Amino acid sequence: MLKYILKRLLAGVLTIVVLITISFFMMHAMPGSPFSPNEQKNVPPEVLARIAASYGLDRPVFEQYLSYWRNLLHGDLGISYKKQDTTVNSIISQHFPVSARVGAVAVIVALIIGIPMGVLAALYRGRFMDMAAMVFCTIGISVPVFVISVLLLYLFAGVLQWLPSYGLTTWRHYILPVACLAFNPIAYITRQTRSSMLEALEQDYIRTARAKGVKELWVVGKHALKNALTPVITYLGPLIAGLLTGSFVVERLFSVPGVGRYFVQSVSDRDYTMIMGIVIFFGIFVVICNLISDILLAIVDPRVKLNS
Repeated sequence: MLKYILKRLLAGVLTIVVLITISFFMMHAMPGSPFSPNEQKNVPPEVLARIAASYGLDRPVFEQYLSYWRNLLHGDLGISYKKQDTTVNSIISQHFPVSARVGAVAVIVALIIGIPMGVLAALYRGRFMDMAAMVFCTIGISVPVFVISVLLLYLFAGVLQWLPSYGLTTWRHYILPVACLAFNPIAYITRQTRSSMLEALEQDYIRTARAKGVKELWVVGKHALKNALTPVITYLGPLIAGLLTGSFVVERLFSVPGVGRYFVQSVSDRDYTMIMGIVIFFGIFVVICNLISDILLAIVDPRVKLNS
């Protein structure tokens, strides 16, 4: 197990290094800069040049890259180019908990609804329950999240006026953002659970258990479901990372004060340090969640360690 974890950890570290390097050079390869005359039309070019020099943007790109790594190894993600005297670390620490709360509820909702729906679809294969679940899965996987968000916002906040459309003041404000975030994961988890359950129910040990007179609920709950959850656990790592760090579209649409909104704004503002900081934070979070997911998968299915 230790060797397995170390291999996954090393792969994660290499992934982060590659992610930082590619993101840094791609950002500096884009035309313009945060302090170019095209971005700041009312400021004299001489002033913009001095501002850029104060941030070190006048130095060669590779020198900036090494300087960024030196600061990063000390835990410093830099100062925002657009928010004076505001560090990227402080913005992430203040707004990530908001994204995490909404994302955590969405993950729980996706698991609570998706797994039972997939199990029922497998048990009632070819019947109405199965067909309804498959229709939902097709819609949930194929329709983009921004389309679902706009439709739910229009229906429940605009036409019916049952739910608020922005902010997170009360529990009712969480319903629409959570529903939009959980919609696609519910469909994906349902489909994965159904496929795995159908495969598990055809195995010899399931037939043996039934032949011995084991109750169907015990057969499904203990024997079949344990193996059927393997692909769900694999999917859980990137799912948790994606939802907890905030959906950029949902946070922007529902005015949720999470970290996703700042990422969208930083892209339009060409705020390099903010973009890099959120990308690095998101990347590290994905690696950690995937590592935890791999460890859980190895515990549930010992064959994973042997084949790694």
